[in-house]
Amino acid sequence: MKSEFRRYLLFCLTLMLAFACSPKISADSVLRVGSTGDYPPLTSFDTVTHQFHGEDIELALRLGKHLGKKVIFVKTTWKDLSSDLLDRKFDIAAGGISVNATRAKLFNFSVPLLMDRKVAVFRLADRSKFIDFNAIDQPAVRIIENIGGTNETFARKNIKNATIKVIPDNQQVFKALLNKEADVMFTDETEAKYQQKKHPELYWIKLTEQLSPAYAKAMMYNKADTVLQRKADEWLKKQNK
Repeated sequence: MKSEFRRYLLFCLTLMLAFACSPKISADSVLRVGSTGDYPPLTSFDTVTHQFHGEDIELALRLGKHLGKKVIFVKTTWKDLSSDLLDRKFDIAAGGISVNATRAKLFNFSVPLLMDRKVAVFRLADRSKFIDFNAIDQPAVRIIENIGGTNETFARKNIKNATIKVIPDNQQVFKALLNKEADVMFTDETEAKYQQKKHPELYWIKLTEQLSPAYAKAMMYNKADTVLQRKADEWLKKQNK
């Protein structure tokens, strides 16, 4: 009986030692990156593999490698992006994030990753109809935007006569245009170029500088994370050279 107890005790001690010596991923060794996954070519989320892809995703992976951290991507939405970052669900937000005054009150931004501007996207067949913003802002025109992002903000600020429909998924917006369920979307030139290349049936026009001034896209941090931002910016500046 005593020998069985000794063997059991030895087994327990061995198990505890194995757990104590096993490699662990500490919070300091992880970089959590929040992204919407619906803004190609900068961020895309594969619902089958549950993997993120895109230019900003690759950039975040390289940043994590530089910092010596394992990158873990966290799925968010444009509607929840700010609240999720404030709630510390991730350390950095990345993937086509526009710098604006509203966000700047709550967060810090990295050095600019690219400069962009709002444009109008619609079907190629309507090219002669939507020659400028005034032609778009008419009562019979249906504007469609994804909820919670700067596209919706732009539409609500500037549209006075056309109707606005807001849906949850940014990628469904383009399907709605192609299926003639809506007429126009306002989005960034980066996304417009990507979608036109993917769908030649689409077309886009630039808006006036007064209506659509250029702005930066960048990574976004909590204001308290100054050390992380400094290290990341030092590296990002070298990538832009």
